[in-house]
Amino acid sequence: MSTILPKEKLALLLLSLLAVACVVFVLSPATSAGVLTYIFSFPYAQMALGLRALSLPGGVGNVIAIILYVLICLAPIGFMPFIRNRKPEDAMLMIISIVLFFVMYYMINPGLTPMAGGIEGAVLGGIVHSIVLAYVIARVLRLAITAPAERLGRYMAVMLHLLNILFVFMIFGVILSQMVESFAVLRAGNTGQLGTTYIFLVLRHVVGAIPYGFNIIIVFAALRLLTAFSEDKYSAETVCAAKYVSKICAVSLIVTVITAAGFNLLQFMFIRQLVVVNSNLDFPVTSILFVLGALLLTRYIAENKQLKDENDQFV
Repeated sequence: MSTILPKEKLALLLLSLLAVACVVFVLSPATSAGVLTYIFSFPYAQMALGLRALSLPGGVGNVIAIILYVLICLAPIGFMPFIRNRKPEDAMLMIISIVLFFVMYYMINPGLTPMAGGIEGAVLGGIVHSIVLAYVIARVLRLAITAPAERLGRYMAVMLHLLNILFVFMIFGVILSQMVESFAVLRAGNTGQLGTTYIFLVLRHVVGAIPYGFNIIIVFAALRLLTAFSEDKYSAETVCAAKYVSKICAVSLIVTVITAAGFNLLQFMFIRQLVVVNSNLDFPVTSILFVLGALLLTRYIAENKQLKDENDQFV
């Protein structure tokens, strides 16, 4: 299972490029302040700034800004004629357009929102992102339920690759940006010996990134299992791949729990030397549920093969 396949090399290359892009974005001086706010408000806040700049002089610019505003908000509905066999969940495109009218209006006129501290862009953008994500998930579930058996494996492979993109983004985008912002907060509010606190801030975010790192490995192992399963679900290669995924899942669960508990214990031992203490007991529940799901699935595949062999012997 250690040989890297050509498809895996390509996937690793693309994920590496995504990781580098995330690091450059997070550490860029233009976005280092309020990285998460920038991410969640993108691209709506940027479009709103352009429309606001276009409309401020008035006249023709204001008319053009209004036309562009309407076109941007109606864009989701514009996709509906191109969707064959529309389903109930496609009505969410209309909801997205309606929400966009309000979100874009408030982003163009931020003074009208009751929120302060520059978070209105992230909150409003997060509303749109959440509805879009719900629509995508609904469409994917529809495909998974109605897809023919020969296509189901392809859809599952696509979903696994998308999960890997999400895991890389969480490590090098969200977690790294949280660490950078925690450094900024520490520097702004404290002086003196901060070396130990910096080390624990790094350790805290490394511990948070470890489950996602294991998830990436599990996804690659699951893709191999999916390939073997699609060729012959009762083959020795399928069972071997399933056992490998189970092994990685077990290691992931053990390491995740031990590192989380170990960090909290280590933090308690050095608490007198720390300026900032993480008082939350952080366990990556979502990541653990993902690993448990993969573990149960692979155990089911392995036991199903064992039952088939026993039935064959009995016959």
